[in-house]
Amino acid sequence: MIPSEALCPVPFDPSARLQCDAASALTLLNDAHRAEFGRDLDIVSAYRPLDVQVSLRASKGWLAAVPGTSNHGWGLAVDFGGIGRLGQFDHPGYRWLQEHAEAFGWHHPRVMEPGGGGPQEPWHWEFGTA
Repeated sequence: MIPSEALCPVPFDPSARLQCDAASALTLLNDAHRAEFGRDLDIVSAYRPLDVQVSLRASKGWLAAVPGTSNHGWGLAVDFGGIGRLGQFDHPGYRWLQEHAEAFGWHHPRVMEPGGGGPQEPWHWEFGTA
């Protein structure tokens, strides 16, 4: 559990909280996205306290990380809406993120890429975890 005062709200979605450097970088990425598409990125999930991780694992099974191992629990991951369904890597939103996110410190984990061995979640992106 990260104390709430150690996390920063994401300006374009104040209900989402991340580590402050991740929130700043995501804001810059969103500015680029908004300049191209005229709308903000859709954050579905950001920081998740341990009790939420436990609940998600119980309801989603293998699609959710083992509680305590997710970068959502460190405030370093976001799930975006409108990026594609499970295993869908041809969605324009996903392709745009693949092209631009790394310049802002965000990446899609290799394990979640096709053939990576993890759930193929195009919506899950992480900050600074390479």
